[in-house]
Amino acid sequence: MSSFLHRAGGWRRRPRIRAAVGRAAVGRTVVGRGGAARSRRPRERGNADGELERALLTERAQFARQLDIELQVACRSEAAARHELGIVARALCRGHAYRRLGFVRLSDYARERLGVSARTLHAAAWVATRLDALPLVTAAFDRAELSWAQVRAVCAVARPDDQEQWLARARATTVEELERIAHAVRPNGAGAGAADPDHDDGTIDSEAALRLRIACPARVRALWRYALELASRVAGEPLAAWRAAEIIAAEAFSGRPAGVSLVDRAVLACMRLARRSDSTTAARRTVTDPAASSLTTSVSSEHSPEPTVAPESRSVATGQAGATREPERSDTAPSRAASDPFALDARLVAAMRAIRTSEPRIGRLLRIVVDKHLYRTHGFASFADYVRERLGISIRKAWALLKVERSTRRDDDFAQAYDEGAISWVCALTLLPVVDRTNAAAWIARADAVTVRRLADEVNYVLEARDLCGADAPLDPPPLDSVLVSPVAQAIATSTAVTSTAAAATSAASVASAVTSAAAAAPSAASVQIGAHAPSQTLLTKFDTGRRAALEVCDVEIQFTAPVSVVALFREALDAYAGPGAPRWLALARVLQHVITYWEATPRHRDPIFARDGWRCIVPGCSSRRNLHDHHLRYRSRGGGNARTNRSAVCAAHHLHGIHTGVVRASGTAPRAIHWQLGVRSDGPPLLTYVGDRRCPDACWQHAPGAEQETG
Repeated sequence: MSSFLHRAGGWRRRPRIRAAVGRAAVGRTVVGRGGAARSRRPRERGNADGELERALLTERAQFARQLDIELQVACRSEAAARHELGIVARALCRGHAYRRLGFVRLSDYARERLGVSARTLHAAAWVATRLDALPLVTAAFDRAELSWAQVRAVCAVARPDDQEQWLARARATTVEELERIAHAVRPNGAGAGAADPDHDDGTIDSEAALRLRIACPARVRALWRYALELASRVAGEPLAAWRAAEIIAAEAFSGRPAGVSLVDRAVLACMRLARRSDSTTAARRTVTDPAASSLTTSVSSEHSPEPTVAPESRSVATGQAGATREPERSDTAPSRAASDPFALDARLVAAMRAIRTSEPRIGRLLRIVVDKHLYRTHGFASFADYVRERLGISIRKAWALLKVERSTRRDDDFAQAYDEGAISWVCALTLLPVVDRTNAAAWIARADAVTVRRLADEVNYVLEARDLCGADAPLDPPPLDSVLVSPVAQAIATSTAVTSTAAAATSAASVASAVTSAAAAAPSAASVQIGAHAPSQTLLTKFDTGRRAALEVCDVEIQFTAPVSVVALFREALDAYAGPGAPRWLALARVLQHVITYWEATPRHRDPIFARDGWRCIVPGCSSRRNLHDHHLRYRSRGGGNARTNRSAVCAAHHLHGIHTGVVRASGTAPRAIHWQLGVRSDGPPLLTYVGDRRCPDACWQHAPGAEQETG
C-alpha cells in the first residue's frame, strides 16, 4: 500500500520506489541486509512444482485411460455373455422346458440354478428375440460398436425397414438422448414388439414410485419381518415389501379404532409429489435435437392410423405387418439337441459362469473410478453419465455392483468366493446383512450346502432374532436342518403361556382381586382391537406409554419403494392408529399388532401337515404357497400309510406335473429326511438331488433298488 508525503501545498502520493527497484533488479546482483551480494534469478521452485503437477496429471490420465479400457473390455464380455444367456433363455422359455428339470416356475429355476431373477432372464431373452429381427443392429453389436444400453434402446423401437436410421442415430448421439428419443416414439406405437421387461422408467404398476422411510426401534422391525411372512402366507405367494405393505394397510383399515374417519390428506400429498415427479421426468425426456425430433415425427407419422382403409389395402397391410413380425417367432421347430432341457441348462450355467466372473471385476474397477473420481478425467460430470455413456450399463446395476464389492471386503473368504463365482449374485445379496469377519466362512459353506430359499429363510431368522433380542443374538447361521420358528411367534407363545398361568392363579386366589385387576387393565384394553390377544399386546405394546415411547431409541429404519397409491394407503393407516403426540413408529407398532393378532387367530386348516411344513410346498426351491396338496411319499395303493412321516405338503403343479409324471421323485421320512430327485431322466443321473433342503453330490446319491416302483 502506498503512503503519502506532506509538503507545502498539500499531500501527494509517495512514488513506489521499492516496486520499481524490484522490477529493475530482476536478474541482477543486489546487496542484501547483511551486505552480501545475492543473485535475483527467477524462481525455479514454481517451475518444478508445475512440471511435477503435469507429470502427475499425465500419470493420472494414463492410469484412468488404462482403467477405462479394462472396464470397457469387462463390460463387453459381460454383454456378450448376457446375449448368449438371452438366446438360451428364449429356448428354455419356449414350451416351459424348465419344468422338465423339476421346476414349475421360471423364477424358481433362475434363482436356484442360475442365481439371478426371472426378470433378468426375461430381459435377456427379449433382447435376443429383437436382435434376431434386426440383423444390422446385431452385426454392430457383435463388432462392439454398440453397448448393451444402446442395443436395448434401439431394440425397443427399431423395425427391419428403419434399423439403419436408428443405428446411425445411436452412433451419433448419447445414450441418454437415444433413450429419450425412444421413449418419445414408444407411446405412439412405434415399438415392433413387447416392451422391454427390464425397462426402468421410475414407475411401479404404471404409477409414480415413492420411497417410504420410518425410523423405529429394532423390535418394531422384528414385528415388520414377521408381518411380511404372514402377509405372504395370506396371499399364497412370496410378496415384495410394498405388496405386503398394501395388504397390511388394507387389513389395518378393516379394524381401525372406532370413531376414526378416513381422510385423504396423505393421498393428496402423495399425488402432488407424484405430479411434480412426473413433470420433472417429462421435462428431462423432452427431445431437443432437431434431427431427433424429425426422426420421431417421421416414425410417428409412419405408424399413425389412416382414417379409411379399403379391405384390399387392409389385407395387404396385415400381410406386410405379419411379414415384418415374422422374425420374432420361429415357425420351424428347433432341433431335438437344441431344445433338450438338460443341454439348455448346461449352456445357461456356462453363460452365467462367464457373467459371474465378469461382474466382480467390473465392481472392483468401478470402486476405483468412484473413489478416485476418475470419471472426470474422461470429461464426465457425474458417475452416472460415465457408466451410461462409456460402459453401457444401467446406473442401478452399477451401484448394486459397487454395494456388493464394498461389502465383500469385510472378509477375505467372502471376497474370494464372490470373485471366483462360487456364490451367485442372489446369494451375495442375501448374505450381505449378516456376514462379518467372524462368520463369513460359515455362511459361505451354508450357501453352498442348501437351497437359496432355505438360505433366505435362515438369514431372515437370524435378522429377526437380532432385532428382537438385540446384540445378544449372534449373526452366525443356525444349525443345519434345524426347524426355523419365528422369534416373534415364540415370544407370543411364551407370553400366552405366562398370561394364561397368571390368569388362572388370579382366578383361583380371589374373585374380587380378579375384578380389581380387570378394572385396572380397562384403560389399556381400550386401545386394543376387538379380538386381540393379551399375549401379543404384552409383546407389541411393551413400551406403549407416552414417557417410555418418547425415550426409546429409534436405531433402525423400515423402508420400501411402492406406487404412490400404496404409500398413501399406508400413511392413512398409520394416521388412523396414531395417538396425539405419539411418535410415528408407535402407530406402526399398533398396526402390526392388529394384523398379526388377526392373522394368528384365523382358524387353521384341518390338515396339520400344512402347518407343520410352513404353509408352503416343501419341494426344494419351490416358492409356491397356494394350492397345496397332501402327498403320500409311499402311495397308499402301494402300502403307504397315513402317518405324518409319510405325508408332505406339495403344490398342485409339483404334485400333478412333477411327482406323478416321474420328473420329480421323493422318498424317505417326512419332514426332514425326504430324499428328492429333480430332473429325473432315464439316460443319466438326475439334475439335482437333495435331502430336505440340503444339496447332495451326485456321487453320494445311491437310490435303493426298486425305489422307482415304490415311490412317486
